[in-house]
Amino acid sequence: MSKKVVFGTNQNIAIITLNNPKKLNAWDFEMRSQIISLLKKIKKNKNIKALIFTGYGAKAFCSGQDLKEIKNFKNSKIVFSWINQFKTLYKLIRSLEIPTIAAINGVAAGSGFQLALLTDIRVSYSKVKMGQVEINSGIVSVIGPWIIEKILGLNKAIELSLSGRLISGTEAYKIGAINYLVSYNSVLNNSIKIAKELANKPSNAMRLTKKRIWEMFSKDFDQTFKKAMLYHKKSFKLGEPQSGSKNFFEKK
Repeated sequence: MSKKVVFGTNQNIAIITLNNPKKLNAWDFEMRSQIISLLKKIKKNKNIKALIFTGYGAKAFCSGQDLKEIKNFKNSKIVFSWINQFKTLYKLIRSLEIPTIAAINGVAAGSGFQLALLTDIRVSYSKVKMGQVEINSGIVSVIGPWIIEKILGLNKAIELSLSGRLISGTEAYKIGAINYLVSYNSVLNNSIKIAKELANKPSNAMRLTKKRIWEMFSKDFDQTFKKAMLYHKKSFKLGEPQSGSKNFFEKK
């Protein structure tokens, strides 16, 4: 397995670490494929009682889509494969019947912000930066606003998706994007502590409660991803995401 995704355990707690620090833990098709594989194994492992997502290094949790990959999106088949992978990944995360925690150790942007919001509990610090930044690179937001609306409400979904701004950990805590605001150095340790507390809850009650939460969350899941295929197909055909990602690299 690529070292860009690291899997470990702490007693009965699984920890998935995105390990691409040179790109602020941005993820690509290969990294997401590996996470999907890990989630399928975790789902079958009855000894694992909770899961933590985090990022490697001092700067990032996950900065979202690796824009270099987008430059090669030349036809609908590639775009549909891209959306379908996110659909598989997001369903696995949200439908897990064990508690999930995001230990947000740095920037969480775009689909990295979505990853954080898809977890049950989010732990971070006051100066972290988070946001739905796709529009800044010419990428249409379809799945992101839906997730934000589910967790934070329609008002925030509109404002964050249209502005593309990054919010601080302090603001994120006030609006519910972060559940626990702790010191930077204690993000992972606090996440492990919370994971262990949740792992010790009655297992059947946890499993069935999580199942019901997924049923509530998933009502418009399929429709959202159908719309994502439609709108991204149009967007990539017009070429704005490709030029946006090119401009991003030229500015660096």
